[in-house]
Amino acid sequence: MNPKVFSETIKLSDGREIIIETGKLAKQAHGSAVIKMGNCMILATVVSSYEESSLDFLPLTVDYREKFAAAGRFPGGFFKREARPSNEEILTMRIVDRVLRPLFPKDYHAETQVYYLYLIFHLMDQFQKQE
Repeated sequence: MNPKVFSETIKLSDGREIIIETGKLAKQAHGSAVIKMGNCMILATVVSSYEESSLDFLPLTVDYREKFAAAGRFPGGFFKREARPSNEEILTMRIVDRVLRPLFPKDYHAETQVYYLYLIFHLMDQFQKQE
């Protein structure tokens, strides 16, 4: 069975474009998208519980990881694995949580997890267009 891929292109005023694709990766998630800009690519997924929780607030978990392998580097030395998030990753998770939380309805109390990570990351792409 071939997946049905939906794609949308957003052109920015400075000539760059953002491409958003869904339906290709992370099919077991309730929602997923691949966002591309230049040579950078991010996978964002969302999974939510079918049952409402008994809590009186939205149990939202946001997880963000920058893997060294996305930039073509592999950790070595004392930290051979990327086990815990860095301070920058934690701050990014908090910012995304703070932006997403008001977008949910007030009566929505199902456990929800948002996970996104870099698949490909090229730092030089971010600076080439700004010159």
